[in-house]
Amino acid sequence: MKNIIILLSLSLAIISGLSSCDDNNDFVYKSLDNIYFNFADTASSKISYTFAYTPGLTKDTVLIPVKISGKRVSFSRRFQIEVVDSSTTAKPNIHYQPFAAEYEMPTDSGTVNVPVIIYNIDPLLDDSTVVLNFTLKATSDFQINYPDQITGRISFSNRLEQPLWWIYWMGQLGLYSRVKHQLFLISSGTTILPDMSKSDAYLQVPKALFHLDMYKSFLADPFKWVQKHTDYILLEKTDGNYDFYLKESPEKVTVLKWDRSSDSYHFIDEKGQLIS
Repeated sequence: MKNIIILLSLSLAIISGLSSCDDNNDFVYKSLDNIYFNFADTASSKISYTFAYTPGLTKDTVLIPVKISGKRVSFSRRFQIEVVDSSTTAKPNIHYQPFAAEYEMPTDSGTVNVPVIIYNIDPLLDDSTVVLNFTLKATSDFQINYPDQITGRISFSNRLEQPLWWIYWMGQLGLYSRVKHQLFLISSGTTILPDMSKSDAYLQVPKALFHLDMYKSFLADPFKWVQKHTDYILLEKTDGNYDFYLKESPEKVTVLKWDRSSDSYHFIDEKGQLIS
C-alpha cells in the first residue's frame, strides 16, 4: 500500500510539472530561421549581365532572390547583405549602388527579391568586366547555416563581341569593330540581322535592308540624326572634331572626325579607323 501511495505522489508531481511548463513561456524553445540565396540554378550563384545591346541604358536593376528555411510569421523580419571587398572589382557609386543597411522579409512571406542597381557610366566597361561579390550576414532575426547558399556574384560589362550574323552582312557593314557595332545598335532600330545560313532567312531580307538604311543615314548625317534624337549630343571641340555621346553618359565618347580625303565627317573606331 505504501508503494502505491509513493507512485501516485510521483505521478502527480510529474503531471504538475508538465502543466507548469505549458504555462511558462520561458521554457518554450525558440529557434531562428535560416536565410539563403535562392538562385534558379542551384549549382551556381553567379549572374552575368551585359549592357552591350542597350546602348542608351545607363543603369539597370538585377534582382537577387532571397528565401527562408522555416515558418512564415505574422511580422516582418530583417536581414543584411554585405559586399565581399577582397574579391570585388566593381566600385560603389560608379558601377553599383551600395547595398542598404538592411532589407525586409515581409510579413507572412518566405521569399523576397532584393534589387541591386548597376551602372553603365564607366568607359572601362567597354573593354572589361567588373565583379560584385556579396554575402548574407546573420542578424537577430535570421541564421545563415547554409554556407553554400549565402554568397553570390554579379559580373557585368558593356563589351560587344562580333555576332555570328555579321559576316553575312559585311558587304554593307564592313569589317567588324566594337564602335561600329555600338553605332549600329544606336541607330538601326534592331540588335540583330538575319543569319543567312538559315533556309528561311530570305524572308527577313527586306526588313534587314530597312535597318541598314537607318544605320547608313545616321553615318551620312549624324548632325541631322541628333536633332531628332535629343538624348544624344554632338559637342564640337577646339580642333574642329566632335564628341558624340549620350547625355546621361558624357564619359563615354565616340569621336566624329573630319576627313579631308573624303571631304566629310566619319566616326573613329577603337582601332583608329574611319567608319563609313
